Amino acid sequence: MKREPNCVGVDGAKSGWIAVWWAGAALTHCVYRSARSLVDAHRQARVIAVDIPIGLSEYGGRRADVEARQFVGGRRASSVFSSPVRGILDATSQPEASRRHKEIDGRGFGSQSFAILPKIREWDELMRSDTLARAMVREIHPEVSFAALNGGRGKGLAFKKKSQDGAAIRTELLSPVFGSEQVARLVQSGCVGKRPRTTYSTL
Repeated sequence: MKREPNCVGVDGAKSGWIAVWWAGAALTHCVYRSARSLVDAHRQARVIAVDIPIGLSEYGGRRADVEARQFVGGRRASSVFSSPVRGILDATSQPEASRRHKEIDGRGFGSQSFAILPKIREWDELMRSDTLARAMVREIHPEVSFAALNGGRGKGLAFKKKSQDGAAIRTELLSPVFGSEQVARLVQSGCVGKRPRTTYSTL
């Protein structure tokens, strides 16, 4: 698989967003306080790939979610949460979000999804207001990526990422692409598989 030197991978962290990218011959990472500061720091990137729903619907589920579940397949298909409709992004509690979601399209909205609602809102607001961000930011899902590395459609990983077996197979799949030493270094830094303990951007 080709390495992309101008691609930044992004996931949510407890206090912001963690980004990983190639810096010369090494992978490096940083935690940013906000989506805005992250994008501003990587304006020269070709792609900023973020594990967050982007392009929310006004009514009904997204086809992207359905196709992602089908691609992952098996038990891990459930790891792809249903994205919220845009009309509930300002909800302040899970019961309120679920009630309003049902009023809009008949579906409730669970606690796990509500926990990341502020992060979904953060990217939605940025994408709607920033033309350059829309040109470079793309939505990804880790379990889709790991299914692709594991052989493709229906090859989602059976073990959860926080289990010992799950961490081992993910490391094994990443190593041929990024190099075993690079992956090991990120794991040891706390960047992969647990909450990051790393350098913060103050932007």
